[in-house]
Amino acid sequence: MVMFISDTHLPQLLPAKAYSDEGWYKQECEKVFHDAWWAIAFSVEFQNDRDFLTVDLPCGPVVLWQRDGVIRAFLNVCAHRLSRLTSKTKGCCDTLVCEYHGWEYAASGKTKRIPDAPSFRPLEKDGLGLRPLCVEVVGGIVFVSQIEGSPSIQSHLGQEETNRLCRRDRHPGRVIYQADLDIPVNWKVLVENNLESYHVGFVHRATLGEIPDGDLCTHKIIPGGSMFFGPGSSDVVSAAGRQVARQAHGEVESRYIHGIAYPTFMWTPEALGTSFQTVIPTGPKSCRIRWRILALQGERKRHLLNLLARCIAKVQAGFWRRVVNEDVEFLPSVQVGVESLMQPSEGLVSRREERIFHFQKWLANRIGYVKTNDFVGSA
Repeated sequence: MVMFISDTHLPQLLPAKAYSDEGWYKQECEKVFHDAWWAIAFSVEFQNDRDFLTVDLPCGPVVLWQRDGVIRAFLNVCAHRLSRLTSKTKGCCDTLVCEYHGWEYAASGKTKRIPDAPSFRPLEKDGLGLRPLCVEVVGGIVFVSQIEGSPSIQSHLGQEETNRLCRRDRHPGRVIYQADLDIPVNWKVLVENNLESYHVGFVHRATLGEIPDGDLCTHKIIPGGSMFFGPGSSDVVSAAGRQVARQAHGEVESRYIHGIAYPTFMWTPEALGTSFQTVIPTGPKSCRIRWRILALQGERKRHLLNLLARCIAKVQAGFWRRVVNEDVEFLPSVQVGVESLMQPSEGLVSRREERIFHFQKWLANRIGYVKTNDFVGSA
């Protein structure tokens, strides 16, 4: 495996309008997001039976609900007047109750109780219920898709990366950081930023330092995404974390690894934890990062070691929050540029940015877009 797959720089495959145009975004909703898998939470976030949490996705509001040890997902919309069922972000309940008119739903999603039911005669109550969505749990991460029979998340990752992710689930711990960050940029601006290290020495000079040495980095293409492998951090905290991980888990990942499964699931396995980000489009010029960091745990009887591991993981999580904040502060400038009515060129992709080229190629194929050579200096 080598850092560069191509011998030359590569073209920018998507037009500038792909990053702001309402019509293009509508096509993405219809052809890209409709069968996507969205990483929503770690399974350990469902501590108790009957726990639920909600999230808004391009397909609509969604509620995930654990009953009898099984996590199910439904559209968070009442079958009565199509109101949002619950506005709570999380909670614990025996039945899901619509906040508008009080319709109640059982664990199966079927209607359990209708206030003043006689006024709806004749009514087949069993025929009215919540719309179920598909759920997969891989490596302790809960994924949701709106389409029955969508290609599995494993088919996107490939067997090797599925195994890598699932190995993390041998040592489930606790979530030490979670956030939902709204950013005024097109979702692809954020995804593409995460697929290259070329900007590191400029945007992240205060945190990550210089651009990583290309000879120490590799990347590969997986069935539905790509992977990046770089040198691990050599600072004292990271070194201590790897040593603690060896004692707590018996195995340690010393490299920096970043993966993406298209369109928007990105994850980073580290010595003491696993981090994932899902980029949720909220419009043609806006998106939300759903970010979770899980601290892995060794054998339960090793309390002091696990406590030390969590403390180090929290320090590392704080560092990565600073890195992400640097991106969040800078990326609106990128959005301003791609929205410009005039462009100096149609753009190009360096060999260090090859993962962007493969992402754009995948997306163009899904949309049915074919690049033309008619650039005239405008969007």
